[in-house]
Order: sequence, then structure tokens, then C-alpha cells
Amino acid sequence: MQLNHYRNVNKSLLILLIGFLFSCNSGPKRPDVSDIDVKVKIQRFDQELFSIKTNSDLKLVRQRYAEVLPLYSNKVIGLGDSNDPNYMEYLNQFLSDSTMREVADSVAKKFPTLNKVEKELEMALKHLKYYFPEKRIPDCYSQISGFNQSIVVAQNIVGISLDKYLGKDCAFYSYLGTPMYARGNMIPERIAQDVILAYALTEFPFQAHKDDLISNMIYQGKVRYFVQAMMPDKSEADVMKYSQEELDWCEVNAELMWGYIIEQKHLFTTDYRTVIKYINDGPFTPGMPQESPSRTGIWIGWQIVKEYMAKHPKYSINQLMLENDYATLLRESAYQP
Repeated sequence: MQLNHYRNVNKSLLILLIGFLFSCNSGPKRPDVSDIDVKVKIQRFDQELFSIKTNSDLKLVRQRYAEVLPLYSNKVIGLGDSNDPNYMEYLNQFLSDSTMREVADSVAKKFPTLNKVEKELEMALKHLKYYFPEKRIPDCYSQISGFNQSIVVAQNIVGISLDKYLGKDCAFYSYLGTPMYARGNMIPERIAQDVILAYALTEFPFQAHKDDLISNMIYQGKVRYFVQAMMPDKSEADVMKYSQEELDWCEVNAELMWGYIIEQKHLFTTDYRTVIKYINDGPFTPGMPQESPSRTGIWIGWQIVKEYMAKHPKYSINQLMLENDYATLLRESAYQP
């Protein structure tokens, strides 16, 4: 079976109308979080680090960022142990590199403050506290990663790599050969959403009974359900990092996509290469038309989760995020596009 480019106009209009009418009900009911006390202040580790000149400066940063500096040094920029006697020498090489100085200047110009990000994160974390009152609100800090990880999550801390959000037209991304489909999401407006996504992937790791395609699809789908619950102002297109046209394509072609996966006998495959082609980012989903967006497996997984939650109104998001029996979620969702 091959997906084709033909769209039935009447079917398209019907699907889009249904999507419009029910889009506000696609996730959990929006709670009132106005009385929840959460304050977010992103610590400008990036600025303080690039201001280091002497060992005494490093000592102050090491004290102020006792948890952050070892994580940053070992896992992000690869300089090794920050307590090494020669660490200042290694750090100076990184900080004095002409390209990194230029990156730091670009970050400072692009992000003189992080007020907008803080405000959006604060609202999202209020929702986190509403649904998961036992969770500790993580401390957030900004960093320059040398174009490595966008978001780094460790126990109770989140690092935001501002050099990964300089805008799709940033010259550095062109020099690095970053593909255009990726650059489109390397924008300041994605920061808070990426923090919540990374938090969910870390706090609720993939622990399926079977590491097959459908389990990965539904797991990634429930993570997007979580993101929209924490950020209810985000549209489905925003949460998926799709354009509206890409989302429309999925809605119109949902039946064909589902049929294609089943006919190809991919649904329960454990072949890693097959799984990632439906999950990973890219210009489109391999095996489907080039008009398709990437990550269509995640979008289908999200629709399955929404169907399941609609059929189980007493099932909480807390229960959903701890559920690892994806075969049951699929069966009881009765998903049929």
C-alpha cells in the first residue's frame, strides 16, 4: 500500500471542521493555577562563566553553581573534572576561543533578558505543581553549550543552551550545516516548551514491556499529552513543532498513515531503524510522501492517548505518565482513524 497525494476535498473539510470544534477538548480540562506559588528566575550562568578572568572568579562560580559546573564541564563541553588543578587553564582555552567569544556576544545580544521565557516557564511549572504537587520545581540556568545539547536535565536542575535558540537564520547554524528543518525550531519561542518536553522525557522515562514501534509511538504521544497539559495555550501544531499545514496533512491522511504502518507490518516491529524513521526528526517521514512531516509516529501515538483518555475520564494524567502497558492503552483506546 502506498500513501498518495490525493485528498478528498469533502473529507478534508470535515476533518478540519471536527478538529476546530474539538481542539479545545483534546487534552485535560484547563485548571485554575492562579493561587499556586511558583517563581522562576533563570540564573545567567552563561554570562557569569564568560566573565571569569582569574582563579578567584572561578572559585566564586564554583561556589555559586556547585551542582551546575561539574555537570556542564563533564557532560556539555567535555572539559572534565572542574576540581582538576589545571581546570582554569582548560576553561580559559574554551572561553578565549574566538568562535566561542563570538557566540557569547551573539547570545548576549539576542537574550539581554530572559523575561519572556521565565514567564512562560512559570505558568507551565504552576501546572506541573497542580498535577504533581509532590514534584520539586527545578532550578533553571542558562548556558552556552558549544552547540551541543539544547536542554540538559539533571536532578532538580535544568540547563538551557541559549546558543541553540539564536533563530533559524543564525549564521552559525549555516556554518555547522544544520539542516533547515531543524533550524526552524531553533528559535527563542521554543525554549520553554523544550524545557517541559525534556523534563517529561527525564522524569517519565521509556520503560515499556516491549521496545516496539507502537510502544514508542504511544510513549512519545503521552509525553506530548503531558506537554499540552502543562502548557494549555499551546496548539497541537505547536506541541508537535509542526506548521499548521503539516498538522492538516496528518489529520487528512491519518487513515492512510495508520493503514500503511499496519500493512508494512511495522506496528509491532522491534527493528531500531524502522522505529526511528517514524519517531525522529527529519524533512519528512521516510516511506511517506515528501509532503508529510517527520515524527508522524509521535502524532499518531498522541491521537491514541487522547482517545484512551477520552474513554477513561477518571484516569488522571499522573496515572497516564506512570503507565507502561502500551498494548493495553492501544487496545482500550479503540483507535480507528
